[in-house]
Order: sequence, then structure tokens, then C-alpha cells
Amino acid sequence: MLSRIKRYAALAIRFASLGYPVLLLVIIFIINPFIGERNATIAFLLYLPQSVWVCSALPFAGIAWVFYRRWAWLYLPLFIVLLLGMGWRLPYSVQTGSDGSLGVCVMSFNRGQHSSYSLQPFKNDERPDVILLQEARGRESNYRRSPGYKEYPHIASIGEFIVLSKLPIMEVSEVRSPHRVLFGARKVSRRTGVQAVQGDLLAMRIELELAEGSRFALYNVHFPTPRDILNDGKKGGFLSGLIGIPGTPMAEKRSRYESYWRKRIVQVEDFINVLSKDQLPKIIAGDFNMPSNGLIYRLFAESWQDAHKKVGKGFGYTFPGRTRNPFSLGSAWLRLDYVFSSACWDVVRLTVERKGNSQHRPISAKLVLRESS
Repeated sequence: MLSRIKRYAALAIRFASLGYPVLLLVIIFIINPFIGERNATIAFLLYLPQSVWVCSALPFAGIAWVFYRRWAWLYLPLFIVLLLGMGWRLPYSVQTGSDGSLGVCVMSFNRGQHSSYSLQPFKNDERPDVILLQEARGRESNYRRSPGYKEYPHIASIGEFIVLSKLPIMEVSEVRSPHRVLFGARKVSRRTGVQAVQGDLLAMRIELELAEGSRFALYNVHFPTPRDILNDGKKGGFLSGLIGIPGTPMAEKRSRYESYWRKRIVQVEDFINVLSKDQLPKIIAGDFNMPSNGLIYRLFAESWQDAHKKVGKGFGYTFPGRTRNPFSLGSAWLRLDYVFSSACWDVVRLTVERKGNSQHRPISAKLVLRESS
């Protein structure tokens, strides 16, 4: 009897130590991007530091090393694949022979909760042609008066969005969702009262003209934050995606959570459909409030090219700028800010600012429009 128990225990240990890597790969490459925000538990986990996945594998790697050393080497390629699945990229650059007049450098920065961070040093290093600002409501006149931004003669704003441009601004319009996507019964402030009726203001569309006359559409994006549902989930509600089966106390919570995420997915799909009808070359940049390994991200990445995946380096994390979370070693752990573009652009460079303590790190991308476009 004792020998049988030992044999079963050994089988269980082997299955766990060698099976867990397979489970992780399934989570990272299948469950997250294809189920993702449709499930309340997975949606919550997507916003955690992704190092959690690597740390969770370490005990199993130790078990494999102790009991099945000849198989333990499998963990090395596992960790490499995990890093790639988490968005890690080697430094890479693109050389293009296109005329410089077809190039544009776009910078994006969500200045909300900026902790007195100044964009000036990063702006002076990158020398962007266009700066997109989110959560900058009421600050247009400040930028017009500021000597630090005098190289941007063309300035426009809609709601919380501001664009500062060296290039002529030909048209400005808004992209608004048919409905607001809110979690719970959070009160709507006076400032957002109009949005409560008209739907979320998702982006500011700017039509710009390059030096040689080509026009392109630039979208300054800020999707609503899921902060309320994530904070609520910290109390244990995020587990409803696993244990919220009908007839249990968690079923109602799971229904509320997943109703919110369904509405958010529909909002994203509507946004993508609207932009797909725009015939001009497109650059879509800003704070998307989505992690880079979920279903919602996949919807964007299937429609447009992600600058980080083209030329980024490292993980490209942009949020939060400063944290005490031990799993992220006190640094950013999510990519919430992106530069997407239509396929007619060559992405030459992507830079994430890493020195400041703003809640969101600004990003800058250089793109060149192909001459045949």
C-alpha cells in the first residue's frame, strides 16, 4: 500500500513539474488572447505584473531539477518562450530609403497624475513632429503661451485631447462610442455629463499633411479606464470567473463583471469598424487602457501593426511609471500606451521614456510612409 502511494505521489510530482510549463504556454498563447476579457478571472489577471507567470513556474522548475534533472533543461526554452509571449523584444531598427518628407515622429503622453513630470527633456531628445496629449482638458491655452512648445504652431483640442503639431492640421473631429461603458452605479460628474448621454469620447481624429503634400489621419486615443472593476475585483470578486457557476453566491458577481467586459469588447469592435472605413493612411496612438496579451489587444493587433512589435526593445512597459510592487521590481509592468499604424507605414523607431515618475510613460515613434501609398 505504501509503495503504491509513493508511486502515485511520484507520478503526481512528475505531472505537475512537467505539465505546468505546458499549462503556462496554453494560458499565454491561447487562453489570454482568445478568451481574455470575456472571462472575469482572466480579465483581472491580465492587468497583474506579467512576471507573476514566470515566478509561478519557479517552484515547479525546482521540483523538476531535484527529481527529474534530465528533463529540467526544458524550463530554459520555456522561460524564453514566456518572455516572448509577454512581449519582450530584442532591439531592432528599420532602415528605409524613403524620402524624409514622408516621415513623421509622433509622441503620445497621458498627462493625468503626472506627478509634476516635465515632458520637455523627452520632447527635446525625440523632436516629435506631433505631440498627442490625453487627460489635458482645458490646457490648450497654456501650450499656446508656453515658450517650450513654440515650435508647434498648429494646436487643436477636443475634450480631454490636445494635439500639438509642426505639420498643418487640415481637419479635426471626434470619435465617440454610441454608449458609455461604466462598472457599477458610479456617479457621473458634471464634467462628463454630456458623455453620459452621447457615449464615451474615445479619440480625436486629426488630418495632417506631410511636407510633400500627402495626407494621413492621426487618432489621439484614450479608452475608459477599467480601474473601478479592477479595484472591486481585488476583494476576491475576480475569482468569480472560475467559481461563479449558476446557483452559487458568486454567480451574480460574475454576471456583472462579464457584462462590463462584453460592453467594453463591443465598444472596441465599434471603434475598429469606424476606423476601418477611413481611407487615409492611419496612425492610432494614445492610452488604450488594455494589456498587451489579451483579447482586446489582439483585436487591435489584427487590424493594425504595433510599433513595439515592429521595432520595440525590452517589454516596452508604460504603466505605472513608479510602483512599489515587488513583482515588477518597482518599475512599470503593463503596456497601456501604444502606437498602431496601417500597413502602408514603415515603423523606424519606438522609444519609451523611462526616467520620469509620471503615472504613464510617454512614448515616441518614427514612421515613414511608403512612396507607393
